[in-house]
Amino acid sequence: MSEFKGQLLGIVLVIAAFAAIGTVLVTAFQSSAEAISSKISSADNASLLSIEA
Repeated sequence: MSEFKGQLLGIVLVIAAFAAIGTVLVTAFQSSAEAISSKISSADNASLLSIEA
């Protein structure tokens, strides 16, 4: 029974580690995507303004 508890604890710790890493990566990718989107929008607006002028 002790070996089973140890293996179960190991599995739970691995799942928790992957969940934490996944959360960090998703947050980083979302913030990067928002920054890229805002830069593209500002570049599009600047190019539209230069075309109209």
